[in-house]
Amino acid sequence: MKKISVFLVPFLLACAAAGVCEQQPTAQQQPPQKDSSHESEFFQEATNGAIFIYSPLVNPCAPVPKGKILLPLGSAFVTGVEKRGASTPQLWSGWKFLVTAKHVLLNQSEIIVRVNAESASKFVCKTIHLETEGQARNVFLAPEGVDLEAVAIPNIPGADPTVVTPSLLVDEAKMKESNIGVGTQVLTIGYLFGYSGEQANFPVAKFGHISIVTDELWYFNPESKLMERGYVLDLSNAPGLSGAPVYTHGVEIETDPLRYRRLPPYLVGVVKGLMLVPVNGQMISQGVAIIEPGANLKVLMLQIAAMLKSNGADVVPIN
Repeated sequence: MKKISVFLVPFLLACAAAGVCEQQPTAQQQPPQKDSSHESEFFQEATNGAIFIYSPLVNPCAPVPKGKILLPLGSAFVTGVEKRGASTPQLWSGWKFLVTAKHVLLNQSEIIVRVNAESASKFVCKTIHLETEGQARNVFLAPEGVDLEAVAIPNIPGADPTVVTPSLLVDEAKMKESNIGVGTQVLTIGYLFGYSGEQANFPVAKFGHISIVTDELWYFNPESKLMERGYVLDLSNAPGLSGAPVYTHGVEIETDPLRYRRLPPYLVGVVKGLMLVPVNGQMISQGVAIIEPGANLKVLMLQIAAMLKSNGADVVPIN
């Protein structure tokens, strides 16, 4: 079973309060511990967690007509809230949520998610109805001005996408403690414009560095029409990549004293936009990506965990 720093398992769907469903574990073999020689394992696990979101007006699991491009609404990944006392070193148990940029799901009442199958090189599709109110509620929105949305994800037969556990979500304090900032190496894994894969999802990995870290409201989001926070990465963005996770990555060297560290795959943000500039009467990309700070995702997951707890769920606190 694929994981990113946590143990993941297939789940059986059992309803919990407020329409959020608890995911129960089945047995799995403990994955090997990673070191600097297991970089390929990280890419495999992160790729397994890459999800493409489509409108219900298309069938993303059907053959694509020749000459056509199947453009998703955006990219996504899965994070979770752990159930206290249920997990073991071999098992992870709790509630899992599809995370993407809020504008990706704007005006959608139903979506189709396409994920890679667990045991074969093919993809699996699942239709999810989006409910924002009532007992069937499965959609959780970040506050106005924060481009994040979480959807309680049901069991998808034949698929088991990687879960990014809350321990990998960073806030400003964690970034400072871990010396994550301008110059830190990062990567994002999501949709490559023009190619999503014909038999299986083939997300693209894009590498770069953090270029700007700021708490100012400076980025005008054309979807929300608001000035929002945003970190800047020196990697290119494109349609369909919104909602993709951004991880710290690579080895950093310090000289005083001389030492190096391999960065854990902390989730520092979620892709939300690109910057355009006018050139000769046309708008072209500046070659950078704007991301929603990971601290805002951590706040959203804290709110979801608190809601679960208030409805009687025994959750592991998110630190």
